[in-house]
Amino acid sequence: MKRLGIVVLSLIFSFQASADEREVITIPSEIKALFLGEMRTHLDNLNEITLAVASGDFKSAAFVAKNKMGFGHSVREIMTVQGKSEEEIEEKLAQLRKKHGTSDHPGRGMGRYMPEEVRELGRAFHKAAEHFANVADTVKNPPTVADYQRVFTALSETIDVCSACHSSYRVE
Repeated sequence: MKRLGIVVLSLIFSFQASADEREVITIPSEIKALFLGEMRTHLDNLNEITLAVASGDFKSAAFVAKNKMGFGHSVREIMTVQGKSEEEIEEKLAQLRKKHGTSDHPGRGMGRYMPEEVRELGRAFHKAAEHFANVADTVKNPPTVADYQRVFTALSETIDVCSACHSSYRVE
């Protein structure tokens, strides 16, 4: 009887694994590796943000969201290493938003390999991360219950975009 239960569970789990109905996005293998690495990095960033908020360090949470998850975060990292000022970085990102941050341009990064719907979710993710950063950055010390509610609502909005994309699409 125990064996039958194990067989039934195995069949259920194998059926569930094969019944993945998310839309498949086919991309070159080297882009897939970069893309999945980026997704794992965003999970690490969300963990870093959560730990910062839990310890009351809203400035660090805002920094991670803005600099590691916001629009053009890779460009921001490169320009920071190059010693560019915050003003120079923001000016460059404003140019990129104007040129590449719209639906009529796929961008220069991984988005150019994605369908428009996925690019739109990507833009929504970066926008939500920037919104979270702005909310977290306004929290005064000591934070109030209302501050925590606003911060967690903004964080939830960011995670909602992740969930929407990951529940709808998969890469191959």
